[in-house]
Amino acid sequence: MELLSGLPESIRHEQIDFLSSKTVRNVISNGTLKAEKIHDRQVIGENLETLLKRWLDEGDEQCAFYLGQIYFEKEKYNEAWNYFRMGYEKFNDQKSKFQLGIMLYDNLVSKDVTKVSNPQAKACEFFKEIMTLDVQIASPVDQRNLVFSAAFNLGRAYYQGYGVCSSTEDALRCFLFAANNGDSKACISAQTALGYLYSGPEICDLQKAFQWHSDACGNGSVESQAVLGVMYLYGIGVKEDWDNALFCLSEASARGSLYAKANLIYFYYRRKMFTNVCYLASRMVTCDNFMTSECIQTFQCRAMSMACFLYALCLKSGKGVQKDELLANQLFSKVCTFTSRIVLHSYNWFVYLTVIVSSSYCYNFSSFSQIGQELNVLKNKINSLHFVSFNFLNAFH
Repeated sequence: MELLSGLPESIRHEQIDFLSSKTVRNVISNGTLKAEKIHDRQVIGENLETLLKRWLDEGDEQCAFYLGQIYFEKEKYNEAWNYFRMGYEKFNDQKSKFQLGIMLYDNLVSKDVTKVSNPQAKACEFFKEIMTLDVQIASPVDQRNLVFSAAFNLGRAYYQGYGVCSSTEDALRCFLFAANNGDSKACISAQTALGYLYSGPEICDLQKAFQWHSDACGNGSVESQAVLGVMYLYGIGVKEDWDNALFCLSEASARGSLYAKANLIYFYYRRKMFTNVCYLASRMVTCDNFMTSECIQTFQCRAMSMACFLYALCLKSGKGVQKDELLANQLFSKVCTFTSRIVLHSYNWFVYLTVIVSSSYCYNFSSFSQIGQELNVLKNKINSLHFVSFNFLNAFH
């Protein structure tokens, strides 16, 4: 499915509390470190590695993981691997095992160091073993979060077919397990992934897709909030509701979602609020660091393509802004640049459409009749699963 394929092919470590970049804070607050060892936090911050190595020599089992995490964050992967391996093999630390799986899956360490011939398969084996840990209410929170993170990562591996045989059924099983209670980032990510999975051709249950995105949104997922806005806007899996669409898109946009902002721009375009269109789009098209967000990169490129396209339409016709055909043509060309970064699947119809229409404007075609053949081909690709209805075309006549 195109939506889930937008997720990174490599599995990055989840920034749940005990794997966050706040290693110093975690070491200081960790209950396994005796209070009398901590005299001055600044001194500890400046001499953390030395202190951790000393405490490790004194038998503090947690220090192997924290040393591995420090080197991991410094991108000293060979050193990180050695400490994570020590934490897992010597102390049976499951957090270290999880990080070993991450490093194997992402090929962060050479096979000469790991001595593993198929690192992705070994990583998935680690994730499967972690999933067998207890996740009952009485279990430690760290352990529960670890299990759900492993399940989410394994679900992506099953869907993408890396390290395991591709299986939508197994991916669904892992995502459902990870989405158990929504009390960690991995659970919320799994709920969002389920929303995408249920909206695809493999399963095709838009009502369930809407429900999972609603759950993820309620737990704080900005990505699902943006998708809900689009579903409300076009009546996908739910009755069309422009009030809810405006609310979801505005909120997600304010929280940093470019995909939501692009669809909010289109919402204003449909309402003929061209001043709002130009105000938002003009700021969005000049954004240089849009790929730094955690959101799916495919959606980021699509969002920039939409913003450039709609702003160019306003510039070309002088709606909401002073007419500027030169800048409009530059933006139409920019649309093609952004869309070239996106793999064209049958469900990427909006991207395909913007390429066709933008090209027609660049070459001064006077109407859609000259590209009718392309649009007829495109129509055959459209079904109820798309997050943008074909009524989008009506805005340009």
